[in-house]
Amino acid sequence: MQHHSKLVVGTRRTAIAIAIGNILLAPVMAAGVSEFEEVLVQASRDNSTAAQSKRSTAVVTRQQLDEQQPASVAEALKYQPNIEVGGGTRASNQQPVIRGLSGQRVLQLTDGARQNFNAGHRGTYQIDPELLEQIDVIKGPASSLWGSGAIGGVVAQTTRDGRDMLKPEQTLGGYVKQDFNTAADKTKTSGAVYGVLNEQLDLLVSGYYSDQNDIRLGNEQSLSDSSERDNGGMVKLGWQLDDSQRVTLSHRRSESVGSVPGNPATNVSTSSPLIERQSTDSSTIVGYQFNPESELVDLDVSLFRNKTEIEEYRVLASQQDSTDYRTLGLNLVNRSALDWGKLTYGVDGFQDKSQGLRSGSHRPVPADGRTQVMGGFLQADVPLADAWTLMPGLRYDHFETEANNISDSQRSDDEWSTSLALSWQASDWLQLIARYDEAFRAPTSEELYTTGTHFVIGGPLVNRFIANPDLRPEKAENKELIARARFSGLLASEDSLQVNASLFENKVTDFIEQQVIMDFRNMVFETRNQNVQNARLQGGELSIDYRWQDLDLGVSYGRTIAKDEDTGRALEGIPADKWVASVGYWLWDRQLKLGAKATYADSVTSDTAQYDDYSLLDVGAHWVGRGGMDGLELGLTVDNLTDRYYRRAFSELYEAGRNVKLSALYRF
Repeated sequence: MQHHSKLVVGTRRTAIAIAIGNILLAPVMAAGVSEFEEVLVQASRDNSTAAQSKRSTAVVTRQQLDEQQPASVAEALKYQPNIEVGGGTRASNQQPVIRGLSGQRVLQLTDGARQNFNAGHRGTYQIDPELLEQIDVIKGPASSLWGSGAIGGVVAQTTRDGRDMLKPEQTLGGYVKQDFNTAADKTKTSGAVYGVLNEQLDLLVSGYYSDQNDIRLGNEQSLSDSSERDNGGMVKLGWQLDDSQRVTLSHRRSESVGSVPGNPATNVSTSSPLIERQSTDSSTIVGYQFNPESELVDLDVSLFRNKTEIEEYRVLASQQDSTDYRTLGLNLVNRSALDWGKLTYGVDGFQDKSQGLRSGSHRPVPADGRTQVMGGFLQADVPLADAWTLMPGLRYDHFETEANNISDSQRSDDEWSTSLALSWQASDWLQLIARYDEAFRAPTSEELYTTGTHFVIGGPLVNRFIANPDLRPEKAENKELIARARFSGLLASEDSLQVNASLFENKVTDFIEQQVIMDFRNMVFETRNQNVQNARLQGGELSIDYRWQDLDLGVSYGRTIAKDEDTGRALEGIPADKWVASVGYWLWDRQLKLGAKATYADSVTSDTAQYDDYSLLDVGAHWVGRGGMDGLELGLTVDNLTDRYYRRAFSELYEAGRNVKLSALYRF
């Protein structure tokens, strides 16, 4: 596939886009430093804010979720540079694509607990955005912090907390919310009750239910088999033992029911038959925080258990299937402030168990396997001088895996992951960061141990899955340059400008891909996972945000190009170049916010298909009542205002047409 006609052109465009930032900065070098509103990046593990982090990050807050009204986590991130929505149009199958990598190459966390579920053509992001307080992303490899899986990045989802939702002096509160969108005639009812039971105990109980029809596309047709029903909820109990100790217990559960193709990223066909699918996901987390007055102790410990069950009925073949995936895990991280700098260190580990049943003959036999990973990590933050900071990181992981249904399948391996960042505060307004990161991804049980029939060729001939217990881990080496600039008093008093830019090169070796071999001459018909590819992904990001009184302006650009190092050919599946421009304006003493976002995605040409460029316009308004209307909030968002009929690069499915989303919330 040719992502663009020439690699040189792509590199030049990236350089030109990032150079725009330098042009804008030139006239304002004497301006003061600006302080944008900052939030903690939970995925960083060191309690750093977005401004303090030495990595490329993206953050979506609860306010932004309320304004966007996204149907999935991936959709909530779609405006971020170099993050795209993958998995097709059906929300339950969507996942973020970060700098060209997705799926098991992007680590997913919920309240620090790994979400490792993986089974072919089944959605992995099970949590509804209604339950979330924040989503933050680390772009690029981060195994030195999190171990296996983070070769493309980390998506950390933080659930809502009742203490933070209470108003001052309030001991009991809650909300009820009703949503509706027109593209799928979707209705969604949600609500929560939260409060403090006494001086030590606090409680949150929340839930939601949604129902939708097939999704209407921009050509007035509907995407068949895209209707679904979803429900879920969460209970979170907090116990404040004393000023320095807190224990939390949370349990979350979600269920999704609908008829979908065997591969939800496609339409129903002979190779992707209609399936009635019910997915149930649950997670229980016990957490302990200890933060005494000592500078040496800032401790977080969590134990978690995740369980994902999928029941399926293949309509035409009358076959009943089931998938069961379970994860047990532990996280322990401490942060110490020392005379010479800061240390973040800890241990973590998890065990995955997967099994399943496939009824009927000539069917795949799901992995009946176990994978166990234990690791320890250390990251230092060392000031070298007034303007220089060195941040080295080191992690060791040991993983073991075996299949109960395959003899002599047990194997183990060790991996070291390093990182190194050097930060230079060149001036009050400019920070430059150079960093190097390593990462790895251990093969999943499905990749290692799936056996049985893949598909029937004809008559007695079948293509069979062949287990490959000798798969090597995927490995990544990433080099990155980051520039950040912040100003105030630029064009007017009390205004602020923030510019972030980055250039990266991520080399990934031993890519694991599924290969289908159809050798009629030698009568070899098989499917197996192989380490077949070495990839180089290069690109850059630029974002410029300006704020003055009640006005917010922004523009961003992201580009990733990738090729196979062995053949020189461009890799498929890499998202198109994307520009996003945004404007927001507050009215009525910041009671009403109006906003618009314009997105342009460039065209992409592959060896077999042409994906046209497209432009989208999304608009919205969010109103918060005061006085006699206190507690009432109303939202209006219109995605794809011009009803564009389009599809994203490398997607078989076209996206939803004009989608008017309404929400009404009452908070008490």
